[in-house]
Amino acid sequence: QDVSESIARQRIGYLPEHPETYRFLTGRELLKVAGRLFLIKPSELDNRISELLVTVGLESAGDRKIASYSRGMLQRIGLAQALINDPDLVILDEPTSGFDPLGKVEIRKVISDLRNRNKTVFFSSHELSEVELVCDRIGIISKGKMLVEGNLDELVTKDESLEKYFLKIVS
Repeated sequence: QDVSESIARQRIGYLPEHPETYRFLTGRELLKVAGRLFLIKPSELDNRISELLVTVGLESAGDRKIASYSRGMLQRIGLAQALINDPDLVILDEPTSGFDPLGKVEIRKVISDLRNRNKTVFFSSHELSEVELVCDRIGIISKGKMLVEGNLDELVTKDESLEKYFLKIVS
C-alpha cells in the first residue's frame, strides 16, 4: 500500500533521534493528543496510555511536565508516542542514545517485545554493539548507498564483531 495514504500512515510509529515534544504538556497529556490524532476511541485511550507509560518506564512521571524530563525520559516518552497507535512498523532512530546501561537494557526489552508481537522494527544506530544485541537482519549504508543487507549471523563470523565487519566493508 502507498505510504502516502493515511491508512498506511496509521500503521507506522516513528521515534526520531531527538524527539521534539510540547514541553508544557505532561507525558500523559502528550500521549492523549497523539492518541486523538490517531482517532483512538476515548474509552480505549486512557488504558493504552497507562500501559505505554508502564512499558517505557514512565508510570511515575506521566503526570509531570515534559519540560522537567531528562534526556532519557524524553526518549522514553517519544517511544511511547511512537507506539500509541499499536503500529505494525516501528521506525527507531538511535533509540538508546541518552541512556545509561540499565536504560539501554530496558529499551532493548521493549524492542524485543515488539518483535515477539510480530511487529517490524527498523532500528537505525551508529552504536553497532546495540545493533548486534537487537537486530536479526542488518543493512549497512555508507555515503547513501546500501552496501550489504542480510541476516546478522550470515554476515558476521563468530570470531568477528559487527564493528570489525563494518570497518572491513566500508574501507
